[in-house]
Amino acid sequence: MREFILHETNKSQLWQILKEIISTGKRWRIKISEYREKRSLSQNNLMWKWNAEMAGQLTAVSSESFSEEWVHEWLKEQFCPAKPITIMGKTVWVKSTKLLDVGEMHKYLNDIDVWAHQRGLKLTIPHECEYRELQRKQEE
Repeated sequence: MREFILHETNKSQLWQILKEIISTGKRWRIKISEYREKRSLSQNNLMWKWNAEMAGQLTAVSSESFSEEWVHEWLKEQFCPAKPITIMGKTVWVKSTKLLDVGEMHKYLNDIDVWAHQRGLKLTIPHECEYRELQRKQEE
């Protein structure tokens, strides 16, 4: 079944979709949950900026070399919440920033920001970015 985002302007379409589904003769499970925007491009760009900054800083103080991809994988393991993915009745739990909504991604970025600050790593937070705007709103 495809995803359907229900709101006041398209509620009449829901019944048509349900009739089509029911006409297949199969049994269906329908889950209704509040719609939340997926992580934003701004959040994703900031995450990769930070991954590159941390990789450079960690490499500079270590005998090892770190790539932004390695930093990304390590941070996901530390701070990203696991999400279920089900295929053919088998569910696995994965840690992927692609599956986070805007709020979850903000928490993920905040956790990274705190962790990096505690270790003396310097992260750039552009003045006009979504992360800074969400921080300001939380402080109000």
